[in-house]
Amino acid sequence: MKQALIIIDMQNGFLNPESPLCIRDARATVPACAKVIAACREAGVPVIFVNRAYRADGSDVEHTRYKVWAEGGKPLTPGSTGPLSVENPPEFGRCPQDYEIIKPRYSAFFQTSLDLLLRRLGVDTVLLTGTTTPNCIRTTCYDAISLDYKVVVLSDCCSSNTDEIQRANMLDMANVGAEICASEAFLPTLKLAVRPGTLSDLDRCVEIEEACFPKEQAASRESIRSRLAAYPEHILIGELNGTITGYAMGPAISTETIADEMFADTSCHSGENPYQSVFSLAVHPDFQRRGYGRILLKALIALARQEGRRAVTLTCRAEKLDYYASFGFENRGVSSSVHGGVVWYDMVLPL
Repeated sequence: MKQALIIIDMQNGFLNPESPLCIRDARATVPACAKVIAACREAGVPVIFVNRAYRADGSDVEHTRYKVWAEGGKPLTPGSTGPLSVENPPEFGRCPQDYEIIKPRYSAFFQTSLDLLLRRLGVDTVLLTGTTTPNCIRTTCYDAISLDYKVVVLSDCCSSNTDEIQRANMLDMANVGAEICASEAFLPTLKLAVRPGTLSDLDRCVEIEEACFPKEQAASRESIRSRLAAYPEHILIGELNGTITGYAMGPAISTETIADEMFADTSCHSGENPYQSVFSLAVHPDFQRRGYGRILLKALIALARQEGRRAVTLTCRAEKLDYYASFGFENRGVSSSVHGGVVWYDMVLPL
């Protein structure tokens, strides 16, 4: 599953009471929307703002809305600021990786490039937030289903002018197959999932290994394949929003320190051995600096404790000594390893 967050029409012209287009309950949803936006950015879920902007002459305003628009100060004109403006709330922030699409009518798909963008991003599930539920959210929901996307509507991140309208439209969308979910129930699903590896993970693991290590230090495709076949339960895969972000892998070995020959020999692994090794801890560059490596290593340490290992052992470069020391690893000095032609240090975490 690959998700994308879509924020529809959360602009001053629909949020501010001074605007003739203000939706009664829209402003109240800003905190929940802001929390979801921040969480999706952190999790690498694409964030797509789908906004409305009208020409100053009103030539593209819906005929059903033109009179209110013209007599109410002509809100949502391009480049506008203030209570009638096209601006999104400051609570949302705007990041360079966010996308923005301007839509001419209710549905975010109608005469826009949204479908093309989602397919290029590999998205199969859309997360709908914004205003107003009976118009823009619902029409987008129906169009998404027609285009074979899975739809999740975050109920407290959408708004209507009355509670009755909100309830009725949520029920309608649920009845056609959309999942209706409160943001507090959704947010935990964005956390990194950790699972044992399988051979189907090979291509992505090789991609990550090559992205994280110099050629002379990276494990070969055949080595990774052999490890996935020999001890998959000791290869912990981090997965987020359907994308493998990284892994922590290593066999259970008989010695307190790692020997170079072990890297190419899966027979060093046995469930009876007392030491859990860490051959590789890698997070793809696109997902680094989010704490995922720490989550994966902690999961491997927890597995070692669960299995009754005596210690966890690894080798690292000098620049990583402090990082591993923060987990409780003890520096046992320069390693005998000459892997990749560089100096390594033996680090051991007694359990």
